[in-house]
Amino acid sequence: MSDRPVGEVLWHATVSLDGYIAAPGDDVAWVFDHFDPEEPTAAAVVERTGAVIAGRRSYEAGERDGREVFDGAWSGPQYLLTHRPTEQPLQGVAVRAGDIRPVVDEARIAAAGRDVLVIGADVARQCLAAGLVDEVIVHIAPILLGDGVRFRGPDKHTHLTLVDASRHKEIVTLRYRPGVNGPSRAARAGLA
Repeated sequence: MSDRPVGEVLWHATVSLDGYIAAPGDDVAWVFDHFDPEEPTAAAVVERTGAVIAGRRSYEAGERDGREVFDGAWSGPQYLLTHRPTEQPLQGVAVRAGDIRPVVDEARIAAAGRDVLVIGADVARQCLAAGLVDEVIVHIAPILLGDGVRFRGPDKHTHLTLVDASRHKEIVTLRYRPGVNGPSRAARAGLA
């Protein structure tokens, strides 16, 4: 991933073969069963991530299961985008509400030239719809969940261009560049 410009916004997700990013009840424990820090793309994402933006459901699922971002392999600025702000401050997590654009801008500054990672279906959908995502990275895990939270983009047609496809053990990884209403921000800047 060293050929990419720094400071991109990445939607990074592990998906079941039947298209779910969480099992019923927002259960994401199965994701950690399939996380391999030696998988080259995941390892590069961990290394390049400077800030993380998560939605409320993704954040709470990780908290409930006692899981940290990348199972503790990463630390840095975290943002929680929610319609239900917390009453108590969350240690090490900036809680934000409203439009995704200023949150992404703030996270990009905090990331200090590194990538901003987007976690969670709703936050990712908002970022894609706003044309903020520079790359979509999907790890397809060898599991069928049958139900849960679907991996899905914005509520409109979004063209994706395949950048890379690879396999590590039983995980297939796909990398795409989105073109929401035209080219991504990186492409518009002449970086893609």
